[in-house]
Amino acid sequence: MNVQLTSTLSPADCDILEKIYTGSFPEEERRPWSDICRPATPGCPQLLAILADSRIAGLITLWRFPRFAYIEHLAIDDSLRGSGIGSLAIRCVIDEIGGLPLVVEIEPPVASLPQTVSRHKFYTRLGFSTIDTAYVQPPYAPGLPSVSLHLMATTVLPSASTARTLHTRVYGRAVSRRADFFKCR
Repeated sequence: MNVQLTSTLSPADCDILEKIYTGSFPEEERRPWSDICRPATPGCPQLLAILADSRIAGLITLWRFPRFAYIEHLAIDDSLRGSGIGSLAIRCVIDEIGGLPLVVEIEPPVASLPQTVSRHKFYTRLGFSTIDTAYVQPPYAPGLPSVSLHLMATTVLPSASTARTLHTRVYGRAVSRRADFFKCR
């Protein structure tokens, strides 16, 4: 299977990707689609379509910072999950970012939620290790909850400065010394 990433997207491509995105993430783990499907601009993630044999198979939203790159979202079309496309797409990102560490947020692995255990194993197989188990993702919008997650990375990074970068650049919030307290900029 040939897997490629592209940022060249038509309006029809964006419609397909939006359906994959909204079907893959609960509201509290999504930013507004209008902040994603537009040309890359400062302060916004880069939207990459994952193509498998020239067909849209999923998406990645990628942020690039001086010390690391961050995958905010990775979603594969339901009908193609488990086919290896996600692994190949992550490897494409690793190649594209040229040696920068790659960071992801995942739900804590919990035995009663098998998909969380599978996701942790997926990233571990790709060379990621957990760098912070007390990480809290700030809410995407007022009224939405914070989400307790784990940070994983391809290289060991200082968790406090990594979280601070994510909170200020991705979520627009300053982080205090207490991980559960955030204030808007």
